[in-house]
Amino acid sequence: MDKQNISIQLYTARHFKPFEPILDFFSETGIKNIELFGLESIDVNHFQQMMESSNISSKSTHVSFEAIDNSDNIIEKANKLNIKHVIVPAPPARKNAEFKNTFDLNEEEWISFGKNLSKHVRKFEDAGLTLGYHNHSYEFIPLPSGKLPIECMMEHDENLKFEIDLGWTVAGGADPKVWIERYSEKIVACHLKDFFDKEKDMLDHNNQSAVGDGFIDWKELLDSIRETKCELFILEHDDPKDYKEYTKRSLNNLGKI
Repeated sequence: MDKQNISIQLYTARHFKPFEPILDFFSETGIKNIELFGLESIDVNHFQQMMESSNISSKSTHVSFEAIDNSDNIIEKANKLNIKHVIVPAPPARKNAEFKNTFDLNEEEWISFGKNLSKHVRKFEDAGLTLGYHNHSYEFIPLPSGKLPIECMMEHDENLKFEIDLGWTVAGGADPKVWIERYSEKIVACHLKDFFDKEKDMLDHNNQSAVGDGFIDWKELLDSIRETKCELFILEHDDPKDYKEYTKRSLNNLGKI
């Protein structure tokens, strides 16, 4: 896999700020695109200057579902940075609750969330953007009816896009190839996330490895997802001890595939 086809989620390096040297490092490794997070609260002029200085672009960003209600702000910032894909990575946060509790929804609540997210699709499309959703592991844990949350929330607008996190899909006990095929027309991006040991807790960030150092068969998955409309292949580690080593090892491993 060519390095220039690989992006990285800036969230990976959030604990190593300031971002200027981080972007310079990514550029030096051959990465030409980053995925932003928290677009609703960043200084876009500052980020634009940093990215231009590092010769890096951003074609996608994560934003909170709550920020979508102020869609004009998101659309303005996305267009300023030439971002194409706006991705919501989770349902609305629960006040003073752990992140995992965000996903503790019943079937009716998942359906309602999907409908509410889908209501914004047309406005983003009219602005030349796509609106999509990024999964964690929880969306693949069956509800009492047997239906999966991912199905409940993705079925309300055919133009709601999907950024499939292949690692989290595995962590949820699902076969990513099934969902790659199921949503082949929706997938615009994917996250590449790997784990050292499938017998250990995959929600433990310490079990996350450089891509290619874990147990996931990346050749098989990449062959599968290349059959879709996926445009972005994005590295992500939720809490690396050394983001530089993680990035270099992941790029080196993927370069052999």
